Amino acid sequence: MAVKNLPNLLIVDDNELNLFYLEALIKPVNVNLIKATSGSEALIITKGVELALAILDVRMPQMDGYELATKINQDRVDDKVPVIFLTANFIDETELFIGYNSGAVDYIFKPVSSHILLCKINVFLELYNQKLKIIRGAEKLKESSDKLVRTNNMLKKREEKLVQEQLFNKALLNSIPGIFYLYSLPDLRMIMWNKQHETMFGYEPDEMKGRHVLTWHLPERAEAVMDSLENELDSGQVSVETPLVKKDGSTIPFMLTGVKFKSNGHRYLIGIGSDVSNRKRTEEELRNSLEQLQQLTNHIEKIRENERLTIARDLHDDLGQALTAVKIDLGIIKQKVSDSELVSKINNVTALVGETIKSVQRITSQLRPEIIDDLGLNAAIQWYAREFSERNSIEILLDLDASIEIASDNALTLFRIMQESLTNIARHSKATQAEISLYKCKQGILFRLSDNGIGISDPDLNSKKSFGIIGMKERATSMGGSCEIYSNKKNRGTIIELTLPLNIN
Repeated sequence: MAVKNLPNLLIVDDNELNLFYLEALIKPVNVNLIKATSGSEALIITKGVELALAILDVRMPQMDGYELATKINQDRVDDKVPVIFLTANFIDETELFIGYNSGAVDYIFKPVSSHILLCKINVFLELYNQKLKIIRGAEKLKESSDKLVRTNNMLKKREEKLVQEQLFNKALLNSIPGIFYLYSLPDLRMIMWNKQHETMFGYEPDEMKGRHVLTWHLPERAEAVMDSLENELDSGQVSVETPLVKKDGSTIPFMLTGVKFKSNGHRYLIGIGSDVSNRKRTEEELRNSLEQLQQLTNHIEKIRENERLTIARDLHDDLGQALTAVKIDLGIIKQKVSDSELVSKINNVTALVGETIKSVQRITSQLRPEIIDDLGLNAAIQWYAREFSERNSIEILLDLDASIEIASDNALTLFRIMQESLTNIARHSKATQAEISLYKCKQGILFRLSDNGIGISDPDLNSKKSFGIIGMKERATSMGGSCEIYSNKKNRGTIIELTLPLNIN
């Protein structure tokens, strides 16, 4: 039975006694021995079998050793079998040529010497083992080569993928509508940026790498920038609006956002920035428009107050005097009339004229309350609150700081806000009581008006058609103050708070 991994050795001789003899001689050699008594049998049993050595009898019937050697090797391209011929006869040169041409490597003459046979077998087995080592080495080398090729291909694919990712990332960064930056921490040196960062600030690529973050900031802001970065980086995020300096020294207003992160044991600051020049310009235009609108509103309000003053004077001087003259004339006529019925009618007309004179006086006071100019804001508030309470049956509580003095123009504006507020209370609140306060606080001067009515809804408070509320807020702004209106959810009612600067005088 053949043993796996032992070399195969073929012996062929038509004489079975010779085969037994050869087998006995070869027994000390560690091989798989394959025996055959004819060439045809040898071809059959060795088909597909790797042979380390073949020992063939030259003289055999039907197929001699030369023919058998030729047929054994005719289909073996890379694993030719070395052949030792056995012969009892003298071999001439012609026959030697035939033998070597058919694959012979040596001849052994019969009777076979055990020593010579074993020596030759061991030599060829050693050559066979060396061949196997070379083959195995070549196979391992090929495996290593194939593995290296596969590794190289894999690395090449990875490199191509990395290049593609880098190109994609670069395209992505360059598509950002602003600047991108990556700084190392804690030294804050530029590591990565996008094309917009170069072109927007006028630097070449080789000028960008390694630049400190303060390169882009005004020298006088360096300390503030570093303090801001140090404080905000503690939270992991940075968000700041600041002017950045171009290479030519000009500045661009920017909104910068950044995030601190760690990778492979190193810390970085990564972020983006957007040019807010257009927004700044728009804000400035809007601010100018609002200032112009405020100036226009103040101008219109002054014109309105002047018109009210003119109308009030006309009512007082013309209509008031005319009505007073009529009342005097009615008194004179009454003295000259004796008819009681006519006297009664004159009395009724006189009373009507008197009421009309009071209405003219009230309208005149509302149009331009001269009491503000004569006695100040507190007296005007007390007078108007008393009249309002009498007309609308709403109790007015006053808490006024007598030490507060406000110039007549601003006092008149504050008085108009109070008028508008009380008018809204009378129309919408269903209140029975209101309270007016005027006192100093930390923020400045606080004017507060509250009621116990049904309150104001959010839609009404935020409606663009609430012109009374809009007007109060505009008046407050014109005095450098602010106006807040909200519903008192706890005690019901509405609260109006007007905060004015202390230097409003």
